[in-house]
Amino acid sequence: MSADPQRRFLRPRSVFFSSGHVWVVDETQPVAALYDPYTERFGHLVSWTDLPPGPQGARQRKIEADGVWVQNHRDGPLVRVGVDGIIHAEYTQGHQLICAGQTGAWCSSSTRRRRDIASTPDVPPRRSPRPPTLLVALPEGGTRRVVIDAAATVSFEFDESSLFVGVEHDPWERVPTSAMRNLGAGFEVRYSSSVLQVPLDGTIPERIGPDTHPCLQDRPVEYTSEYADTTYNEAHRRKRAMDAALRWHWGTVTARPGTSIVRAYSPDASVPATEINLSGMRVTDGAAAAGRLWMVTTPETRTGRGRSVLTAGVDGKVHPVEVEGIDITDRCWPVGPEPLDHGSYVAHCLRGLDGVRFSDSVDEVSATYVGQWPHGHVQVRFRHVDYPGLTLVERLRLYDEQGARLDNFLAHVRPLLIEQADTRAYPPASDAVGGVLYV
Repeated sequence: MSADPQRRFLRPRSVFFSSGHVWVVDETQPVAALYDPYTERFGHLVSWTDLPPGPQGARQRKIEADGVWVQNHRDGPLVRVGVDGIIHAEYTQGHQLICAGQTGAWCSSSTRRRRDIASTPDVPPRRSPRPPTLLVALPEGGTRRVVIDAAATVSFEFDESSLFVGVEHDPWERVPTSAMRNLGAGFEVRYSSSVLQVPLDGTIPERIGPDTHPCLQDRPVEYTSEYADTTYNEAHRRKRAMDAALRWHWGTVTARPGTSIVRAYSPDASVPATEINLSGMRVTDGAAAAGRLWMVTTPETRTGRGRSVLTAGVDGKVHPVEVEGIDITDRCWPVGPEPLDHGSYVAHCLRGLDGVRFSDSVDEVSATYVGQWPHGHVQVRFRHVDYPGLTLVERLRLYDEQGARLDNFLAHVRPLLIEQADTRAYPPASDAVGGVLYV
């Protein structure tokens, strides 16, 4: 791979199957590499650079398969992307993409109610003048609104076939406020709560509610913890992938630290058809296509190198997919203008790091700026008591790939340096070259 900082190569973050191709999506740029699911050969790149990035500090972009829908910010457009780029865009009226199915892309808006405290227990609750709604963007263009018969929405989750909406609704009661919560004397409204189950591939309803779309599963109203849980668990949507031939699950188990477990099951089978152990790596995303599992993996340790894409078959054989060296430079968002205060900002960051002994285990700390905007970075050089004779170097970016300043740089970097030093989260000393160990 070229070391030219002006070139940008694909960095896999997620993978899914859509429109007859396996899509390997870049971690930050609006581009995906499309592969043939049978030959596993790279076909071409598709990008959606006309969709602007979200504002600085906005939540991670949202991409959902089954048509491929992308939204970078709730106030920005929702676009449908095909194998040749953007097909069409929709104004979502402040609704944010949740998930997608054959009927379209489902979007929500936040309607959490405010605290409602009254002096007596029989005062009716304050009602919002408008009920909560969902917005469905249609594959052929246009949108449909779905009214929710509830006082407020609490959560939105989904699986391969259904959207689950946690709601608060009638009947209600007022209960005495708790002094522990410092809400003041009075009676607070408490609603009943339910989870609604809405099919993603059925007819789009005009209204949904506890009477028309009850959930038959035992699901909590609040969000589940599947986002943070890394253990092997077949129930977690983020750790499974299915097609007509097989269903795949992955995760980690306590008995095998540092190893990911991947299992494949035939339809309706409870015993795995195969089990694969991936030592030293974690599966972060996966997609099933043509009877094989496509996985994005990352090293278990911070000192490991980058993400990889692997495929696995029911025979248990695993092999890598060529993703390194795919040049996406011409498919990236353009870089904005250099900030007028760039030089002053660099000097500010260096003053906050140069000579600062961020741990009792380090000394001889210095900080310099290397390179040119926006690809330049701060190099923090130091010595560590457990790495005698070596100079350790940490390289830190000040700007993102669009040239936007990373917020609160010093507030984020100082705790990182402290944690690394105290936990020795560095590569082995044998990786040093010429007495310098890059961390």
